[in-house]
Amino acid sequence: MSALMILFVTLILLVILVVSGVHLSVSLMLTSVVTMFFAMDNFEIAVKLLGTTAFSSIREYTFGVIPLFVLMGLFANLSGASTELYNSASLLLKRVRGGVGIATVIANAIFAAITGVSIASAAVFTKIAVPQMLRLGYNKKLAVGTITGSSILGMLIPPSILMIVYGSVSEVSIGALFVGGVIPGILMSLAFIIVIRIIAVVKKEDIPPAEPLTEEERKNFWNIVLKPWAITVLIIISLGGIWLGFFTPTEAGGIGALGALIIAFIKRKAYPKAVWQTLLSAGSTTGSVLILLVTAQMYSKALALSGSINLVQEFVVGLAVPEIVIVLIFMGILVALGCILDPTSIILLTMPVMIPIIRSFGLDLVWFGIVGIIATETGLLTPPFGISVYTVKSALGGIKEMDDVTVEDIFAGSFPFLLAMFTVLLILVLVPDLVMYLVNMM
Repeated sequence: MSALMILFVTLILLVILVVSGVHLSVSLMLTSVVTMFFAMDNFEIAVKLLGTTAFSSIREYTFGVIPLFVLMGLFANLSGASTELYNSASLLLKRVRGGVGIATVIANAIFAAITGVSIASAAVFTKIAVPQMLRLGYNKKLAVGTITGSSILGMLIPPSILMIVYGSVSEVSIGALFVGGVIPGILMSLAFIIVIRIIAVVKKEDIPPAEPLTEEERKNFWNIVLKPWAITVLIIISLGGIWLGFFTPTEAGGIGALGALIIAFIKRKAYPKAVWQTLLSAGSTTGSVLILLVTAQMYSKALALSGSINLVQEFVVGLAVPEIVIVLIFMGILVALGCILDPTSIILLTMPVMIPIIRSFGLDLVWFGIVGIIATETGLLTPPFGISVYTVKSALGGIKEMDDVTVEDIFAGSFPFLLAMFTVLLILVLVPDLVMYLVNMM
């Protein structure tokens, strides 16, 4: 069977399996076996090759970064860091119109440097920020839209699970990806803050005037503002150590996890039952990511051996268009897939095909990974999938005043933040140095 026919048949099979609701890891594994069989014309050899891939794909030391950073985020959340960060930022910005919304973005950005998962941010800050916004009189759509939009920072600001997944597929330094995500993460946070400030000026009825500090807040101002200092120092040590070359991402994850656990103990939140549940949650999250990475490696190897990747690469390289056009087309594909698939699935499905093409152009894979992650993350805010939207809707349960808020309202509220994402994405595609500046200083 020709490489073109193998590519066509296996892609159709993969789409059918995914659309039918088969778990992505199972879909990738089955598709890989079929692809190998067509390429080798020997079922036994195909299965053995895939078995070898499964055995060797995640044995590397670098994959220890996944459970360690997951543990860091979970232990930090156990210590109450999310609430402390929000309270600190909201008090600092209380005298600014839209300050609570801006505080939500800032707290999300800092919390993102702990968790690496957008869904966690969406769930946590819905419970923390929505009641405060309702008390002040914020428009309900804007309130949920601010939380939904800023939650995407969880996968952009390092450490990010999505960066680890991309790094494993592309064989790019995870440390370089972490450092490369810093400036884009700051730019995205600033873009979201600008959105809130524009709304505060243009639609004043959606954002109430700023409140003065109460006597109690004046009295305890610095105690509240500086309360999250420990977790902030831990973030600086973990990410700064990677940038300065003091330790690897895996070592940074170990330091971060231990530090977060110590903070939880100091704050008397690390009860035995809570720690055990945290470990179970970390194991579950890590296991689901690693099984996806194993099957993604299988899929990538199957495509390479069948000649499908070379076929696609020759076709794309042969197009008489500038390289930037190809990159923009790839971004469009990632954005479109975000409407029906989760970010991790998109990265695992598309990058085995896209990365060889980007490499053949001589473009930097760290830069492409960061812009690709942003394009993929737009799917968290776009219908019909919009997993962050549904997470916020689920987390609103128990907040009686928000019973009338629909999923459509949350999509509408997050739309200005989606426009900000597209703007930052276009800037980063056209100005790669914004991604690579810190990376080149490593």
